[in-house]
Amino acid sequence: MASSTDSTLQTPLADQHHALGAKMVPFAGWTMPLDYGSILGESRAVRTSAGLFDVSHMARFLFTGPHAAAELDAALGGSILDQPVGKARYTMILQEDGGILDDLITYRTGEKEIFMVVNAANRHRDWEILTSRLQQTECADLTEDGGGILALQGPDSHRLLATLSGVDDFCPQFLDLGQIPSPWGELFLARTGYTGEHGYEIFATAEQIVPVWNRLLELGAAPVGLGARDVLRLEAALALYGHEIHEQITPLDAGLRFAIKGWKTRNFAGGEALRALPEPSIELAGFTAEKRVPREGYAIFCDGKEVGTICSGAFSATLNQPIATGYIKKGLEGQFTVDFRGKQLPVTRTTLPFVPHRSRD
Repeated sequence: MASSTDSTLQTPLADQHHALGAKMVPFAGWTMPLDYGSILGESRAVRTSAGLFDVSHMARFLFTGPHAAAELDAALGGSILDQPVGKARYTMILQEDGGILDDLITYRTGEKEIFMVVNAANRHRDWEILTSRLQQTECADLTEDGGGILALQGPDSHRLLATLSGVDDFCPQFLDLGQIPSPWGELFLARTGYTGEHGYEIFATAEQIVPVWNRLLELGAAPVGLGARDVLRLEAALALYGHEIHEQITPLDAGLRFAIKGWKTRNFAGGEALRALPEPSIELAGFTAEKRVPREGYAIFCDGKEVGTICSGAFSATLNQPIATGYIKKGLEGQFTVDFRGKQLPVTRTTLPFVPHRSRD
């Protein structure tokens, strides 16, 4: 994988981003497009039609062998042994005390093969932890093999892929894996994404990724950068590592029990600690504001008493107002405010997600 002059890695689409006028920024060791001119416009394109993201910075691991599923079942928070071939599953790597080290997706590509995508910032730590927990499994880090990941998200995403491939019967259910034909060979894809919209992630080889990117843009997809990706995932109330989830937060705190399937009975790293924990005393809440965006770290107050901290904040392109998430003490009712650098301004608590999910539509 080529490196840029400041020693950060570049995705295989670096030239395409520059040609499109993207604002490039360092992110998790990579040079990535923040936007192509309008974060809000790109966000709205995903909600109304289709947007195309380069997410090739995400780390890609492959685990193979007859013991891969059993060993990963013990190494990860969620069950792998009962994950069907041809399905993706959202899960986590946990500390022994139950804290979240990372969230990730496993893709059961065969009885003896599991593909995995983890957060770019945690790539090296995740690799060290997982390989230390796997004794009889062959492990490969594919992140810098010249290929990458494209995320096509939005209500028109199926139509665009059907036009590209000439078939329309792929991935009928959310979390399905599949393959579609293309002029550049079979494309491996998953009906997954990070926007709350109907969409797909395409795992392209070094030979496929540039022409597939170019063709999807020709068909009408809008290029979308990291800025809109963060807005969209927050609107959908999807957790971001380092914000809603981190080492001091457990899946129970975060309301993500579905990501630790079988946790009450399975033997896995962090399981014993989770089973010994009391019910959480905090919960993740959503807030809307009038003018200013509540930012990470701002204190949350209820009836004048400090009760929590903002995790993430952004201006919602869909709701046309500031939105934020934050952990607060459970069961609170009253008037909420946020401390904006010494000035308390009112916020309104709202249900999550801010924008309904359509990924299963």
